[in-house]
Amino acid sequence: MKRAKTKIDGKSPKEWMDYMFDHTVIIAEDDPLLPELKMFDNLPNLGNNNKGGIQLRVIPATGAEKFAEYIYNKLNNFVKTETDNRVKVKQVEFREHGKNSAIYSEK
Repeated sequence: MKRAKTKIDGKSPKEWMDYMFDHTVIIAEDDPLLPELKMFDNLPNLGNNNKGGIQLRVIPATGAEKFAEYIYNKLNNFVKTETDNRVKVKQVEFREHGKNSAIYSEK
């Protein structure tokens, strides 16, 4: 993936994974709290005891099943483009923790 020419949403695969999932708040686009959370997106961290912003990511839907589907679609498109359709992702397993996971595969 480090040598990949294909981008995911304009980012290298590693940059995209970090952008989406490293120290972020992920919310569904239809969540009623979205307007309030948008007010805190990308505020500067002001240091000692001052509120900093959040790194808000909005996706179509949340939950283990929807995360697995979302990641599958993003990575499968990336892999197929990167390999000229020679390789595709078979399935994605998303784990929230030891007791909750979901697997998504193309139907």
